[in-house]
Amino acid sequence: MAVVRHAHHFFQIFKGLIVDLIFSFQERQESRDFFHDRKPEEAFKLIAVELNFLYEALFTKAVVVHSKLGYILRAISFSAIVVALVFFYKLEKEGLHTFDVGITYTLLFGAIGLDLIAVFMLIFSDWTVAALNKSWQKCFIASNIFEKYLNLKRSSLSTETTNGGQENSTKITKCLMWTRKILFRRWYESISMFNLIDFSLKEREKVSPTIFDRCGSFYIKFLEYFGLKDHRDKIKYRSSKPLTAELWNFIFEELKGKSLLADDPETAKKIGSARGDWVLEDRDWVVQDSNLVDQDGDKVKHKVITKLLSYVIDVEYDQSILLWHIATDLCYETNNVVGDDSHRGFSKTLSDYMLYLLVMQPTMMSSVAGIGQTRFRDTCAEAKKFFSRSELESGVEEKVEVCKGLLDVNTDVQPIDVKGDRSKSVLFDACILAKELAKMEENKWELISKVWVELLSYSASHCRANNHAQLLGKGGELVTFVWLLMAHFGIGEQFQINEGHARAKLIVEK
Repeated sequence: MAVVRHAHHFFQIFKGLIVDLIFSFQERQESRDFFHDRKPEEAFKLIAVELNFLYEALFTKAVVVHSKLGYILRAISFSAIVVALVFFYKLEKEGLHTFDVGITYTLLFGAIGLDLIAVFMLIFSDWTVAALNKSWQKCFIASNIFEKYLNLKRSSLSTETTNGGQENSTKITKCLMWTRKILFRRWYESISMFNLIDFSLKEREKVSPTIFDRCGSFYIKFLEYFGLKDHRDKIKYRSSKPLTAELWNFIFEELKGKSLLADDPETAKKIGSARGDWVLEDRDWVVQDSNLVDQDGDKVKHKVITKLLSYVIDVEYDQSILLWHIATDLCYETNNVVGDDSHRGFSKTLSDYMLYLLVMQPTMMSSVAGIGQTRFRDTCAEAKKFFSRSELESGVEEKVEVCKGLLDVNTDVQPIDVKGDRSKSVLFDACILAKELAKMEENKWELISKVWVELLSYSASHCRANNHAQLLGKGGELVTFVWLLMAHFGIGEQFQINEGHARAKLIVEK
């Protein structure tokens, strides 16, 4: 119950995010202090409830229903149905057909049943818990009942590990978990993913196509003609996995660490605008290049880091996502990892998730995507052309081989000098980036995963607030959780520079 009350308190403050309200210094400081003292899972549960308040305020009648007028109207509505049932029961029914009488009773009892369900949901809603006064909260029976019900609705993080393992659980536990997810969950609780290399491999033209391949090509052209191919791709190539506690803890600690540095709004704004450059410049990363062993180590490191920086600050945001997505996949498939490397798993998951947002959520990313759709199509076209030479059997080994083939391509000459500037493909630029990342030592995956957190947080803070609101109506997304978490940590541009009380102002030109 404490989680719901805290969530409602911060909802009352941060609901202004939807209309780009500027928050005061005091509000920022209160939120930062509170969330700095929270554990990652506690913060996740609180944000889930807060987003649920926001969803119900925007998409339902919750604000009206939970007002005094709403309670009165609900009581009148229920009483009217009961009175109608009593009158009909006492009514002389001679001359009425038995079937008609049965239908009337069914409708009246059905209406009463629906109203009872509505009353149950009204009583046990988050709004009711937030409105309970202290005397009710001290009542052991009422408090215990509410606590048990709220536990069913409480958003939980998956115990699945980065490598796909999962804690042992009985069939009954799994059944109860799925029942809770279907009936009580507040949000989607999964991360959607999309992979460019997987997509291009499966969509490429075969050198020696069979009759089934030709039928498939005709089917694709048919879908393209009617504008249905994008819907087909979403169904076929979008995958999902539960949001794990490991991944959320990593994102939370990354943002918390940056929040501790953001003592003033200017620094907070700079951190919120970072797209990987903050991470690359912030630490003394270890770099090793076998071709430059005789040169000064600091010069080698500076050269590699400068090269990596060019792939985040010298390119547009959508281009950066595509570059780092392909490079991450190339490193992931061609590097043999011994033991558990959590950062490697984080990098892969966030990489596929960000490409999913860029390609399959264009409305969400419209304010930061630029010509991302064009770049994606051109890159896929070049990848399909390259992969068409591969006649290996479909499966994991095929992907590993084509990734190795991409890294074997001679990239001494810049790709733009070969193909010109008409094509927006970034395929071989990403190969160069992957080769630069290969020069990193044991902290390579840590660097890549931290860059992806910055790319995710940049998207979260720079996408329009109304787009985040629309995602709530579709089940919610991780990027919206990150958006609200950044606001609570005081990271971004929506805070007042000087101490004082913020006010929304309307300026009218005379």
